[in-house]
Amino acid sequence: MTEILLCSDIIENVKGKVVVMTGGAQGIGAATVSLLYERGAHVYFGDWDDVKGHQVIHHLQSSPSNHNGGSVHFQKLDVRDYNAQLQLFKTPYGEKGHVDVAISCAGVTEPDGGWFAPEQLNLETVMIEPQVLKSNVEINLTSVVLFCRIALAFLCADKNPATSDGFSKSVILVSSIAGITEGPGLYAYSAAKHGVIGLMRSLRGPAETNFGVRVNAVCPWATDTQMIDNVRTVWEKNHLPMNEPIDVGSFIVQLAADKDLRGKSVLVAGGRGFDTEEGIDRTMSEWFGEFAEEFLRGQKALGTVRPLISDVVHPFRSTF
Repeated sequence: MTEILLCSDIIENVKGKVVVMTGGAQGIGAATVSLLYERGAHVYFGDWDDVKGHQVIHHLQSSPSNHNGGSVHFQKLDVRDYNAQLQLFKTPYGEKGHVDVAISCAGVTEPDGGWFAPEQLNLETVMIEPQVLKSNVEINLTSVVLFCRIALAFLCADKNPATSDGFSKSVILVSSIAGITEGPGLYAYSAAKHGVIGLMRSLRGPAETNFGVRVNAVCPWATDTQMIDNVRTVWEKNHLPMNEPIDVGSFIVQLAADKDLRGKSVLVAGGRGFDTEEGIDRTMSEWFGEFAEEFLRGQKALGTVRPLISDVVHPFRSTF
């Protein structure tokens, strides 16, 4: 995989930009809000946790370290509520007249409910609809689809286009390592996070062609937040690499700031970022075999192919 390196000069491009974000009260989201605010962005974030959301606001606004002119705003938000997501965008659009970056970071892990365990799944238990699984998919995937629809409408509706100063607008979706490989025991969560990657892939071409908006995704591996509490002991015992929330947040901000990053799925592991899409594109001709060229012609006919994906028809072309 190609490594993506952080660049502090590029990250500074978010200064003065208007960012709308779901999640943000804790963990990766809170770290991302802090990074954006400290670099002078105007951050409007929503989260289900009202208490922690206001704690983030208080911490940042009382910090003497920010002199970049940024601002931070919080709205209590249930991402399953379409109108609530709309309001999250309406507020900054009404106040600033434009939105520059949209980040979907809200998500929940999957509790161990034995949903597919043979000792707990039988003709009696299967009669009860597992609301937890439904809710998990609604929060981790359905709400993200709706978020993208709303985001594109607001991102391309500047009241004064000059305010963008040539800034390349973007949508960043937070998936997971469980969105690009199997997540043992995380059935609904892994399915939803795979769906987020599928959404990014299906949207990246049309969003840029029709709206001038870049779409990227971030896939964190284990990150030091409450979401890994159930496996923390095993992880540390095996001396496996772990991200800090600010590591993942830094790559989210880099994706927002760097106009050359488009259609990427960035795996963040041990504080480093890797482009997983490059490897998939480069090797597609191998795993499609003799049908690679036919597949690409079919995708082109359907209008779903990315402009650069034709390179995989020529597997020996230099990628350097």
